[in-house]
Amino acid sequence: MPRRAPARYKPGPDGEMRRTWNGKLPEEFTQRDTLAFMADTDLLLNGRVSAETLSAIHAAGYEYEGGAVIPTPGKEETGLSKDVILTPEQIAAEERRWLFEVPIAELAEVKGVTIDEAVKMRTDAMLKEAVPIEVSVRPIEPQGKLIGFASVTIGGVVIDDFKVVDGKNGIFLGAPSKPDPTSRTGYRSTVRVPDQATRDRINEIAAQAYHVAVEKLIARAETVRPAPIREQMAQAAKETGKENAARPAPAKKKEARDDR
Repeated sequence: MPRRAPARYKPGPDGEMRRTWNGKLPEEFTQRDTLAFMADTDLLLNGRVSAETLSAIHAAGYEYEGGAVIPTPGKEETGLSKDVILTPEQIAAEERRWLFEVPIAELAEVKGVTIDEAVKMRTDAMLKEAVPIEVSVRPIEPQGKLIGFASVTIGGVVIDDFKVVDGKNGIFLGAPSKPDPTSRTGYRSTVRVPDQATRDRINEIAAQAYHVAVEKLIARAETVRPAPIREQMAQAAKETGKENAARPAPAKKKEARDDR
């Protein structure tokens, strides 16, 4: 029987809690972890370890015995057992394979989620690839909860006049609207995003874009902000000293003699 990933979480580099495999995050996998993960995946999907995986295990100097990847005799003494950390590209490729290629039931089992949650994971991933979303934000001086305006680009279509709102649950975008005397609020939204996953994605991108735009404004203000008066006076005194030092000394007048 293949080993099952423990249903545990740990914080990733960004501080967000993520599921682990045998207590490790994917980016913490060593070469041996990766080979064991490949073998377990083969068992889950096909009921046996594939010839390709066994070949990779042997090429790395390991054996597959009793459901475990173990070093070949003498491997420790040769120094070949030094663990190799996966590159970000390898991690991304493995994550992509799980998200897009394996059966939903196996994805749910390995990730430790329900079938519905696994379907949502795959749907969200496919949506992100199929429909790119970009948000540009123009921060303003806060007017109540209104903190800016935004343009959203969805699949090459640009929609302007979104409102950036600082709500009780975080930053979100309010849809563009126009006056409508027949509506309860006096306005009617001109853009609707009925899919909740898409709305969440747009709001997440918008929040990031807003913070980036604010940081740029602050950095720009720092570069053009006048120096404090003390610094200005000190600099002026320094420049004056340089000018005085560069001037030639005035010629001394001859003293008039009194011959009387």
